[in-house]
Amino acid sequence: MTSGAKTTHRGRASQIVKRLLAAGLAATLSGCVESAGDLDASAPAQIQTPAEAPSQTTAVGASPRAAPAAFTRIDGAPGPVLATFIQKLAAETKGHDIHSVQPDAAKYIVHGYLSATKTAGGAVFGYVWDVFDKQQRRIQRVEDQITAPGAAADPWSLANDRVLGSLAAKSAADLAALLSRTPEALREETVPASQTGSGPTRAAVTEARALR
Repeated sequence: MTSGAKTTHRGRASQIVKRLLAAGLAATLSGCVESAGDLDASAPAQIQTPAEAPSQTTAVGASPRAAPAAFTRIDGAPGPVLATFIQKLAAETKGHDIHSVQPDAAKYIVHGYLSATKTAGGAVFGYVWDVFDKQQRRIQRVEDQITAPGAAADPWSLANDRVLGSLAAKSAADLAALLSRTPEALREETVPASQTGSGPTRAAVTEARALR
């Protein structure tokens, strides 16, 4: 493949990824890739540091849905790999009750980065998610990695459906755990039913069941 053809292929793949994000894929992921480029990733975290925050642990009774988030940037992986990952992440975020919205309706903005490193027995695939508040301050960085066996000159060629599915599942679980500990999620869980008009909270339902 000539360098010109490669450039054209990368450009088309990039446009596909941008369209997937901008279109709100599967009514879950949404946003514009360039819409939040001025967010301050150097600002100190306002919730918990990764060392303090329990990984993949959702606050008891709290749902991340009360803290709507916009996924505005996901970088690092080749276009076709990234497109597949976004599709899997869309399903996983929906399954973890993450409410993804357009940036102007979001309480939190999410930037992601995927990486692949070749190892002796295969590859290590990692992710980093930076979550920002509406004041453009980073409140948390979430990161983790998985390993995949195989042999290839390009580690991304080992990023099959299983690998990308695992990355998406772990990403969604970690993000759900973080968003469920935000003030919005915790406040929603403690608001009396008379104020919300939506019936008893999950905590009240749980308590009522325990008394039966």
